[in-house]
Amino acid sequence: MIAKAQPNRSGQLLVSKLLAILLIGLSCVACTATATSSTKNVSAASILEKLKKQEPILLENRTIEGDLDFTTLATYPETETVRKAVIESPVFFKNCVFTGKVLGFSQRERQTTLCEFRKNLSFVDCKFNDVANFQSVSVAGISCFSKSQFNRIASFEGARFGSEAYFDNILFAQEAHFQTTYFGKMASFWKSTWAATSYFQGAIFNGDAQFNLADFRANLDFSLCTSYGLLNFTYAKFTGRSIFDNCRFKNAVDFNSTTLKEASFQEAFFDTKASFVSVKSESISFENAFFLSLKPTLEFSSPQPATLTMIGSRVAASGTVRIE
Repeated sequence: MIAKAQPNRSGQLLVSKLLAILLIGLSCVACTATATSSTKNVSAASILEKLKKQEPILLENRTIEGDLDFTTLATYPETETVRKAVIESPVFFKNCVFTGKVLGFSQRERQTTLCEFRKNLSFVDCKFNDVANFQSVSVAGISCFSKSQFNRIASFEGARFGSEAYFDNILFAQEAHFQTTYFGKMASFWKSTWAATSYFQGAIFNGDAQFNLADFRANLDFSLCTSYGLLNFTYAKFTGRSIFDNCRFKNAVDFNSTTLKEASFQEAFFDTKASFVSVKSESISFENAFFLSLKPTLEFSSPQPATLTMIGSRVAASGTVRIE
């Protein structure tokens, strides 16, 4: 008579334990994946709560949901109709998408609220899918918006940048407003793209301003601006009309190798060197422009401009000499 083999209970227990461990492990992985995917979305309200506690903001690869309205933070009165929100913490976003508005300026019921950022303000490689309004903000630290994309109207009108401001390789898909903006140090718009009309009337550049390789695909209004450092537009491309009327260029101006479809420098004041070498243009006007120390260098690429206006332009290096 043959005895039946008894089942190995210790082996069965071992297999059961291994299966249990495996299931627990898979559950943990699933939970971790769920937590990771959920944390990719961050509410704007939670960011504002951190700022209320003066905590630094450091976010990467996130989608910010809701309006990020800095003007809703605690404010103090500056005048009867103007209040200011002060952000003490550094703010840093990288590769983030903003689905709602980003506001550093608001007007409600005859009350204007402005924002002051006392540390660095950075939005690097970000996408703004709604209005971005930084009108009249002041930033004490470095400002960086490089590689970002503004898909709606962007306003920096009246803003004050106390330190370096970087807008390199940026895309403005709609209108961009920089009227009366003050740049305390270097302002860099290297390789920036402007798909719609851009406005810089009355802006002040206290340091060097870099617009080399910029692509202006619509009109540009740069009238009434003042530049104290080098103003560099080398290899920039202007598809629409560009207006530099009544500007005061207190340092060198470099438009070498630019494409200026239709440009106007009427009544502009050039304190030092003005270089326009290898420029392509259909129409350019220096009517009533004044060159304080040096005659401008004008060398146009073929074909020559259909219209070149120098009527009333003068150079005062050794007495006032008209340029005709």
